Amino acid sequence: MNIEWTFDLPTNEKSRDYHCESPIFIKDENLYFICCNPHVVLYIIDANTGAEKNQIECKGHSVIPSKYFFESYQNKIILYTGELWILENEQLKKMMPDPIDYEINSYVLVGHQFVFADRSYLRCIDLESLNTEWKISISNTKNYHAGEICLFEDTIACYGNDKLLFVDTTNGDVKYQIKIPRVDKLFMPIKVDDRTILIGYTNWSNAGILKYDIIDQKVLWKSKRSFEGPLLRCKLFLKENLIYWVKNDTELIGLNINTGEEQCCVKTTPWIYTDPLFISSYLVYGTSGRNGHFVNLNAQSGKERWNIFLENGCAFFDFYAHSVILGDFSKMIYQVDMENGKIIQTLHIGGEVVGRIKVHQNNVYTVVWGNKDTFIHLVKVTI
Repeated sequence: MNIEWTFDLPTNEKSRDYHCESPIFIKDENLYFICCNPHVVLYIIDANTGAEKNQIECKGHSVIPSKYFFESYQNKIILYTGELWILENEQLKKMMPDPIDYEINSYVLVGHQFVFADRSYLRCIDLESLNTEWKISISNTKNYHAGEICLFEDTIACYGNDKLLFVDTTNGDVKYQIKIPRVDKLFMPIKVDDRTILIGYTNWSNAGILKYDIIDQKVLWKSKRSFEGPLLRCKLFLKENLIYWVKNDTELIGLNINTGEEQCCVKTTPWIYTDPLFISSYLVYGTSGRNGHFVNLNAQSGKERWNIFLENGCAFFDFYAHSVILGDFSKMIYQVDMENGKIIQTLHIGGEVVGRIKVHQNNVYTVVWGNKDTFIHLVKVTI
């Protein structure tokens, strides 16, 4: 691996307001990165040479950069900084005049529609006209937010008004809804067959998964694990006959979808930081903390295949061919074989790797920490 270029960001380690976890987005050989110090600024950089092409200030309400996202739509780019923007021909404009309630929890793209949930509303924006096609109230009791919304066949599934709502994407009408006694919050249904679905749920002190018959409207089985405080990672992860969920960021639990029986329980020491991700027959994730790891499991058994220690934990990773690209506070970038966990090659990058890792073609892009004399910088590395 070799460093191709570096791009200094307008900050160093003394800058208190800087956050370096913006996504790194690449489209048409341009790299897009959002820097917050103290204003939110979109940088457009030539991905090949590292030359700056433009800076565009994103005014208005902002959230922390780890919540930012980019999406591509035809020749346009959707970006979120606390406000929703659309970028076309390097011209930036807001996607909607209405303020977002706190922050976007999750979103989906459905053709020309952009559907998202904040704390109070589920909304749909037409990406051609930038008009709000519809919005519905999804305010819930007990301070529960919508959590992860998802495209469920031809509808959007979203927790709202203390029920699991199935909303028609064309007009925002609620086609049907599910409410289960003694269950506070339902999220992320996954279809098993023509009449049964798996649904995640959480109460204040316990959470789990249930299997539900949508024809007879009854619960077929229900798993439960206790914990303290609300479940924040409201997602399910399905692989063949196993459905996984994350308990309190400290355990990864796999259930048999037919019986609800617990097949595996993996301690995610010290705590899981990334969402689990299936790659072929593997399930991988990163843990954070002083003794963090990148972990590779057998997706069907939940048994660990291998792990690699990363100083101060594994916050971000990306894949290249049959390997994974990792970085940590040891000032190293690693390329690791996905099959056996052996390090293929390393590169001393000169600073702690503190931002997202983006693999594009044969290159790695990431953010490297500076010191009192050196700016934090974007870096391009050839694999």
